[in-house]
Amino acid sequence: MNEWHYEKNGQRHGPISTEAMQTLIEHGALDSQTLVWASDLTTWLPLANTQLAVHLPHSTQPPALPASHISNTVIWVLALAPLLGLLLESALAGMRAQSELTVDYEVAQALSSGQYWYVTLLLNCGLSLWDERRLKAAGVDTAAFGKLVLLVPVYLWKRAQSLRQRPAYFWTWLGLFGLSLLITR
Repeated sequence: MNEWHYEKNGQRHGPISTEAMQTLIEHGALDSQTLVWASDLTTWLPLANTQLAVHLPHSTQPPALPASHISNTVIWVLALAPLLGLLLESALAGMRAQSELTVDYEVAQALSSGQYWYVTLLLNCGLSLWDERRLKAAGVDTAAFGKLVLLVPVYLWKRAQSLRQRPAYFWTWLGLFGLSLLITR
């Protein structure tokens, strides 16, 4: 009979019997990622990688789609959002201009004063939320993103980390955000 040790909150617990481990698993105290060790193991392993895995509840949910099958179209539009937002702000300022003769001046004034700043903000937040919902639909656990989905650069970074992608869209967004600041000054 094997005696087991398990890790909980950075502390080692055990030794306990296989039956006691099964009870802890059934009551949800241990999950598939809990690190466990027994004398026949060379190192600590996630519970799911041991003979104890047979006691885990069987999930009816399929795993998340592989990152290579999740479209990045929305995220790249989001990466371009600082520039797209400026274009939308310019279009709005142009439509609201008082005179056709002063359109260029009024657009420049609106951009430099940040009169329509909320257009770019809404575009960024809307695209972030849309992408996060698309990730959820693909089975990606976005709980770790929390409310940071509304803080675009943090969301872009966390998304890249979560999907194990290069953060090119993060760097693109940062560069275009800096460029937009230069353009409006």
